Order: sequence, then C-alpha cells, then structure tokens
Amino acid sequence: MTSQNTSKMTFGEHIRKLREQKQLLLREVASQMHIDTALLSKIERGTRIARKEQVEALAIALKENKNELLNVWMADKIVNMLKDESNSTEILKKVEEEIKNLTNKKQQL
Repeated sequence: MTSQNTSKMTFGEHIRKLREQKQLLLREVASQMHIDTALLSKIERGTRIARKEQVEALAIALKENKNELLNVWMADKIVNMLKDESNSTEILKKVEEEIKNLTNKKQQL
C-alpha cells in the first residue's frame, strides 16, 4: 500500500484494510495480540486509540513493517490532536524545528 493511499485514511481504517486484504478475522488478529476482540474492533473504528505496544503487536499479527505501521499510527494521533487548530501548520513547523534541535544535540553528545 502506498503512502498516498494511507495518508487519506485513519490508522483504524488502515489496519482494517490490511486485515481484510489478508483475509484474517478480527478474532484471529485480536487473539494473536492477546487482546479482546471488542478492543481491536474499537481501534479499527477509531473509537479507541491503540497504545504503542498494541501497534507493535499488530505489526507482528499482520506481518507488516513495524516502523511503517508506527508511522501511520503516530501521524493519525498528531492529526487528531491538531485537526481543530486554526494554526496547525505553524505548530507543525515549530515541532519540526524542535525535533531538529533535539537531533542535533543528540549528535553532538
């Protein structure tokens, strides 16, 4: 799945699509993740936000790249946080600057 396709859907929609493409039942994936089927259903519907550990377990259960799935998850969390902010672009630019500063400091150590 291309990043262009994933950018137009939520994390929940993305994992549901992956699960359905692999013809896996909700209960099968939930069982592999050691979580309740209802919880996975809520994550797919977007009524519950997955924890990082659950995203990592999903990557294993769905045989997907962990980093790619974490990127989609984190992007979705950020979009949800900023979606109602009128200055979201400025906020993201500030965040990018701060991350660059932190990265530079780490490299200097």
